[in-house]
Amino acid sequence: MHSSASFRFVRPTRALVILLFACLGLFGMRLDAQGSAPPTQPGAVSAPAAEEAVQVADFGSHSMLVQAWRSGVVVFTVLIILIAFSVLSWAIFVWKLVVLRKHMQTSESFIKSFWESRSLNELNSRLGDYPYSPAKEVFRTGYAELVRGSQLKEHASSPQMAINAAIENLNRALNKAKRLEKKKLESYLSFLAIIASSAPFIGLFGTVWGIMGAFEGIARTGSASLAAVAPGISEALIATAFGLLAAIPAVIGFNASNARIRTLVGSLDGFCADFLNIVGRYLVSDRKGSNATTSPL
Repeated sequence: MHSSASFRFVRPTRALVILLFACLGLFGMRLDAQGSAPPTQPGAVSAPAAEEAVQVADFGSHSMLVQAWRSGVVVFTVLIILIAFSVLSWAIFVWKLVVLRKHMQTSESFIKSFWESRSLNELNSRLGDYPYSPAKEVFRTGYAELVRGSQLKEHASSPQMAINAAIENLNRALNKAKRLEKKKLESYLSFLAIIASSAPFIGLFGTVWGIMGAFEGIARTGSASLAAVAPGISEALIATAFGLLAAIPAVIGFNASNARIRTLVGSLDGFCADFLNIVGRYLVSDRKGSNATTSPL
């Protein structure tokens, strides 16, 4: 139990660390070498225009992280948080889709073996041969409750009361096992929901803060031309872009994972219903004294 839980935890965490460092290295590199403004003829361009041209050329020579750093520590911190959110959402997105696909395949394989087995006792004796699957765990819980329910015949006042109690207990055990497996399947999806709902607003906060700093710079310098305003606003808008970059994969991953989980839970619903039907038929036939060879146990 502990080994499987640690395995489920290590996989997304390791992927997160690797992708985080790769993303920081990618966005931390300079896109181009720093360049200088092209030489101009003496007297052809005024001093403010030349200074603005140098600012624009220098603005395009740095990576996004350097541009965000120019907007202030707050915008830069927001950008780092959003990069971590984006890497986390992609890691959980890819990992959950792979794991859910594997669980769907193993559950379908186990349900097929369930129908091909001659008895429930035979299938239970071979549980170790099957890999982990939600259907296998539901069957394990249901079979254990069925064995305990078969002992009610000795204490019940009537056979019908024993049958009803055994079926009700089995139904509750199967529903509990199904809810537990659904909870396992939904692990880490809460992180995707949090990122999808909060990342755009975090990016918007960084953008607003950066634009406030840009306008404060305009007030100090007294220059309100487009060439002077554009670099500061563009640096601030990077936070909004990264907010969307983190939110979009989180939304897609959350919806795609939930769709697969609903499909898998629907398959478990049908499996539980078939399990109850088989046990109900066995208990009724056993009450009427049918041949023991028809018993599924």
